Amino acid sequence: MGNRGGRRLVIGAASVLMILFAGSPAAVIAEDDEAPVARVYVAAPPAPRGQTPGQAAAKSAGCVSCHSPVDAASMHASPAVVLGCVDCHGGDATATAPAGAGRESQEYSAIRDQAHVLPRYPGSWHFPRSANPERTYTLLNREAPEFIRFVNPGDYRVARQSCGSCHMELIEKAERSLMATGAMFFGGASYNNGILPYKNYIIGEAYTAEGEPARLLSPGTPPGTVTLDEQRRGALPVLYPIPTWQVVPPGDIFRVFERGGRNIATQFPEIGLPSPTGQIQRLEEPGRPDFRQSSRGPGTGLRIAVPVLNIHKTRLNDPYTWFMGTNDQPGDYRSSGCTACHVVYANDREPRHSLGYSQFGRDGETATADPTIPREESGHPIRHAFTRAIPTSQCMNCHMHQPNMFLNSYLGYTMWDYEADAPTMWPERQRYPTAEEIRAVLDRNPEGAAPRGNWADLDFLRAVNDLNPTLRDTPFADYHGHGW
Repeated sequence: MGNRGGRRLVIGAASVLMILFAGSPAAVIAEDDEAPVARVYVAAPPAPRGQTPGQAAAKSAGCVSCHSPVDAASMHASPAVVLGCVDCHGGDATATAPAGAGRESQEYSAIRDQAHVLPRYPGSWHFPRSANPERTYTLLNREAPEFIRFVNPGDYRVARQSCGSCHMELIEKAERSLMATGAMFFGGASYNNGILPYKNYIIGEAYTAEGEPARLLSPGTPPGTVTLDEQRRGALPVLYPIPTWQVVPPGDIFRVFERGGRNIATQFPEIGLPSPTGQIQRLEEPGRPDFRQSSRGPGTGLRIAVPVLNIHKTRLNDPYTWFMGTNDQPGDYRSSGCTACHVVYANDREPRHSLGYSQFGRDGETATADPTIPREESGHPIRHAFTRAIPTSQCMNCHMHQPNMFLNSYLGYTMWDYEADAPTMWPERQRYPTAEEIRAVLDRNPEGAAPRGNWADLDFLRAVNDLNPTLRDTPFADYHGHGW
């Protein structure tokens, strides 16, 4: 069993309990069928706790030949933090922009690629664009940690190397936080749906630097132990990875998916079985559901654990801080890890939610001084700078619906009832979208009514706050996380 970072984040595959909790699928990415590019990566050393200004400048020399001026050289407001670009991001600081070369020239591109760490999946990242792609799902689990560190040193997979010299204790706490593990969601959903019999939760989300599912141990002595007082306050000794839906025994709250009933006639096509009549497979098991399952093995036909599948779908459509936001509509722009909160994106124009950041709009566009970052491209942070003054609009990336501590009420909002100002929100004639149109909408907003409403149109959704002066019954917010 291996340790990550020399401390208490451990790959869980060797655990006896991990026969069931064996990890999570990482197959859905922006480009589903993209093959990885074979690259030889040079691992950057951990960022130092201290160094001279001259040493830091040498580690930024080539970077500032393009990225100058910059908002905050170290991303920290304090000048006491002395860091070079490659201390945090990695890359080659000796590569310098050729004099007089335009950004579209081959010479410039060659130097850029020498200086930067390149991705395994350039198509999924839309390389050489630097914006966060839309709906990356588990792409970070497949990507090289060297590239993850380059685009986001605050990602939990690499934060120990880029930030750990000063902030290791905070990183370990962040990795175990509910915002990272989602233990309240996975535990509640697994208990309430009969997947696990435990009210004291045992599953949560965590990964190693290589994107493998990991188990989390509490920082006790030895790791994985908690005191009686900590237990009384709800501390957990261990969290295991989320089970894969196709290998979980299909005992289920939905009767058609229960165990038993193999001898009841089926309408499921059994093409390709070695016994066409299914007699070999029909070794009866306890249970007698109203409907029967396939004669095939678990994970096929109807022999699946539906609640576990739904948990995985929710986890990918509504990611926790181990992954980036979906970056596809106002209210969903953010990065992953520590950066998810401490680097602000433009999500909401309402000053009561965004404070001074409201002036930068709602479309995830930047206001950086860096001349290499496009100003009218969504998916960039407002500035290359950290903050501890995190606006509520950044929190609303996640905490904007019922299972995620519905913060809307504190801002004076409630969920729309689908009826107020209906003539504006619904088409005049009922819409009958095709299966392809429904899928396109549900990919960014898994809400059953969305494909038939006017808010299926992303431009309409984005501008619905602008309609408030013309509405009779209700005003709408300017943030629309997940399309809501």
